[in-house]
Amino acid sequence: MKFKLLLLGLSIFSVISFSACKTTVKNYYGSQDKQPPLLGSWEMVEVHWKTKDTIYSIPKAQYGLFIFEKDRYSIMWTPIDKPRTPFANLSKPTDEEKMAGFSSVVFNGGTYTMTDSTVITTARIAKVPGFEGGKQFYRYTIKDDLLRLIFFDETYPNGQKPEWYGKYVTEFVMRRVK
Repeated sequence: MKFKLLLLGLSIFSVISFSACKTTVKNYYGSQDKQPPLLGSWEMVEVHWKTKDTIYSIPKAQYGLFIFEKDRYSIMWTPIDKPRTPFANLSKPTDEEKMAGFSSVVFNGGTYTMTDSTVITTARIAKVPGFEGGKQFYRYTIKDDLLRLIFFDETYPNGQKPEWYGKYVTEFVMRRVK
């Protein structure tokens, strides 16, 4: 009898211990049985700018990284099709080198909300001063380890839209980092 009670106690302890170790995150459906599909890190593979009649692509994009945590995101990527030019003197760039460096990288970080097909980010830090509080809108699909994130809308903190709004979308193709 004592042995059965000991086994029962160990079983209950094991279930409680393993349950406590399992990390669950409330997903976009509101349940806690699976992780949101965007969680993790995604490396840039391709970038496509699409208008109603034209597509400009970078089929082998420079390194970029999108990171989605439970309720935070970070985006860093290079919107050019060749490697960034290093400063001649890394600790003393010229004004021209600073301008080229600033133009060759994009970054934002902050919070996000999501549904089963959209993500809305809200910047808390941004490359563009004054965009903090601005929102970016994406549609997404995930197949295997590839994420297609289509950036289709942006709203500035003052409620205005950028001049590109309604003219084109940007499609990011990313691979999950394992």
